[in-house]
Amino acid sequence: MRAKVLLLLVVLILGCAPTTKTPIHKIVGKTTLRVKVVLLERKGIDVGYQRLAVREFEATILKQPLTRAIKESITRERVDVVLITRKDVQRIGSLSPGEVVRLARASDLDLLVVVEPLSVNYREKTYTKEDKVCVRRSAKVSVSANVAEAKKGSVVLAGVYTGKSKAVQCAKGMKRTDKLPSKDGIVIKALKEAASKFSKEFWGSL
Repeated sequence: MRAKVLLLLVVLILGCAPTTKTPIHKIVGKTTLRVKVVLLERKGIDVGYQRLAVREFEATILKQPLTRAIKESITRERVDVVLITRKDVQRIGSLSPGEVVRLARASDLDLLVVVEPLSVNYREKTYTKEDKVCVRRSAKVSVSANVAEAKKGSVVLAGVYTGKSKAVQCAKGMKRTDKLPSKDGIVIKALKEAASKFSKEFWGSL
């Protein structure tokens, strides 16, 4: 039984179809990839949250999923990612091939991850439940991410990634929020979920 479960796990790992037919490292022609995450700004969304989105995507790229590590141990094909960061979030004017190539050459990159927050929605609702007053804070985000290779500026992976988070605090006869995460905390948690979804797809496509 244990052997069957292990075999099934191996089949699932090796059989998961990547989002590109050819692994990204083979398109680039390297097994060590220099990567940078940049921001394509979206009007109408708080700039602070846009910058936080970039930081969260950077953080998750550094966390190789267990499924990728297992796959590498089986296939004996290792791919390393070197993340290039800056103190300030770097912006890109557009997703045009020329702009991608220009930025990539400036930092000697192999891949450029262009993050564009599409929506950041936060809600706070107060309601009663029996003899308690409850406060619910929730957030939902949507982030577009395009991975472009440096030589021609062509996109090799693209997707829209969503994240949600919520927290509730109820108190008898009165409204309390002292144990609730702040608005920023709720939004950041949603951004983390979106970034995590991207990271799994990114590593699965390498």
